[in-house]
Amino acid sequence: MVDAVAGVWGPRRVGVRIGPNNVFNEMHDSDPKALFSHVAAGLRDRGIAYLHIIEPRIKGNTEIDVLPPVAAATLKSIFQGPVIAAGGFDREQAIAIVENGGADLVAFGRYFIANPDLPLRLREGLPLNAYDRNTFYYGGAQGYADYPSYQAAKVA
Repeated sequence: MVDAVAGVWGPRRVGVRIGPNNVFNEMHDSDPKALFSHVAAGLRDRGIAYLHIIEPRIKGNTEIDVLPPVAAATLKSIFQGPVIAAGGFDREQAIAIVENGGADLVAFGRYFIANPDLPLRLREGLPLNAYDRNTFYYGGAQGYADYPSYQAAKVA
């Protein structure tokens, strides 16, 4: 599939997201380190734009014990290109993985839903709105478009 997409758009316009330790819906591998090391090397050899790696912090839609980021740090040296880490990072953890060289960028999903001004909050160290996972994927504005910005919450 990667080769087909890269054949149309060029490899520098293709990124791949993987979850080496994902166990959602009973999905897993008996040796994820070996498998995903092979995957990272194959993607490196194809010259794709980036590798987006989900850290083992989420099981399905439930947060598990926060583990130190391992997937990105392990696979970054194999892939040798830009790596985006995802999976329940807070501000301090995101800064740490980038500063330690385990990833080049950190993706935020749930916190972006709950904080329309997330870049400002992260840059300034402002508190984050808690997200309500019960409203995810159900349509409508509740839980998607009704979270206040920091300024609006401060004024209210």
